[in-house]
Amino acid sequence: MMKKLTLACLLSLAGADVNAQLAEQGLQGSWKFLQSFTYVHVDEQDRVFQCRIDSDMNVRFATSVYQAGGAIEWSSVRFFSLYGREVVPSGTEWGLNTMELRTRIMFLDGTSTDAQSLDRMEFDKVATLPTLCEHYRQVAFE
Repeated sequence: MMKKLTLACLLSLAGADVNAQLAEQGLQGSWKFLQSFTYVHVDEQDRVFQCRIDSDMNVRFATSVYQAGGAIEWSSVRFFSLYGREVVPSGTEWGLNTMELRTRIMFLDGTSTDAQSLDRMEFDKVATLPTLCEHYRQVAFE
């Protein structure tokens, strides 16, 4: 009887670990915000990269590390002009977000830039980042 109980406990713990690991793997990859040219990439080391391309082809990006509970605290935002010149300081901080995966949709929740309301950004999985974002992702983690 004790062996069966011990075995049942071990199997339930193993199942819980597998589910947690699968959810983390579900976040890995590239994501696109539905309403603008904003992308997020989560790599195998739980590093998070966010890239925003504006209408003039300027790029803003920041990095973070995925924390337990989905907490994301963005590094200082870096801004690059169309011709690759870094503009310092960028004057923008993205602060804190919470990353959440629901089925096949990734959400980033956080305070809006005016700090008056909560933003909830909805992202769809994409095959790859745009070339411009991929370039700056390499720059970000050098």
